Amino acid sequence: MKFSLFTVFDNYSELVPRSAGQFFDEVLEQTMQAEQLGFDGVWYAEHHFSEYGVSPSPPVLLAAAAKMTDRIRLGVAVSVLPLRDPVQVAEDYAVVDVLSGGRLNMGLGSGYLTHEFHGFKVPMGDKALRFNDALDVLLKAWRGETFSHEGPYFQYPEIRLNVVPVQRPHPELWVASLRQEGVKHIARMGHRIMGIAYVNSNSREELAEVIRTYKEHFLSHGHGDPEQLELPVAFHVHVAPSLAEAEANAKEAINLYLRTRKYGKNIQYEDLRAREQAIFGSPDEVVEQIQRYRAIGVNHFMALMNFGALEHRKVMQSLELFAKHVIPALR
Repeated sequence: MKFSLFTVFDNYSELVPRSAGQFFDEVLEQTMQAEQLGFDGVWYAEHHFSEYGVSPSPPVLLAAAAKMTDRIRLGVAVSVLPLRDPVQVAEDYAVVDVLSGGRLNMGLGSGYLTHEFHGFKVPMGDKALRFNDALDVLLKAWRGETFSHEGPYFQYPEIRLNVVPVQRPHPELWVASLRQEGVKHIARMGHRIMGIAYVNSNSREELAEVIRTYKEHFLSHGHGDPEQLELPVAFHVHVAPSLAEAEANAKEAINLYLRTRKYGKNIQYEDLRAREQAIFGSPDEVVEQIQRYRAIGVNHFMALMNFGALEHRKVMQSLELFAKHVIPALR
């Protein structure tokens, strides 16, 4: 089982006097700590135009992380393809892959926040078709060959990237979805899935059914053995010496986070606990909860530890307990 750290960059400047620069410094320190403690990777989200997530340019942050680390894989979760020129996306992330020596993990998504589409003047109703067109361009560009493209949304004359990824034919790639219809489409294309558990499912059983559906369709379309695929799924995590201490540290923070989320406004921490989607507790309790997800096919656990303006020192403490006591029991 692999383990990574996932940061959404949700910020609350009216409640917590923290500048973007301070937030970035904290996340980069958490990234370096994750590498030192043996995590396999980190993932940074992409968001625009609000404090829902103050990470408008993940490749810049990942480039900074690349020069501060040596081993850990560096991911975006996710690059919102419909919002950007896909050639520019290809160029930016090719540079990250080069700077990191081939450590880029590329998560892709079609987006879901209305204000982001409005800000970029992109019709939200076009996002699925626009995503498919952009992905086609991205994969062509990363081959490093001269190509042209005449799609419904993006057109290019004969061009060739002057910087290409180290990883061939392209960086490790996932597409975000944990919904039945979405994973069927991704499986048909032969791509891997990733996602946040609470956003797309209401229980472990529901998530298990989605994973089964994905694997069945992946296999039936001739893409190989789905059991060999790495499937990252994100969960909110806080580890402390006891469940009571974990809740005292982070319950208020996760409720603040949920109140500001498109998919979390009507739920609270107790709801996530009942659904087994808030992984809080002592190291032993956290191990038990993750084991149940490993049993249904989650083989890459993304730990969302920095949320709801949780103090940096508490994030670091949870990170250390997770790495020293949880990871060795499950890896």
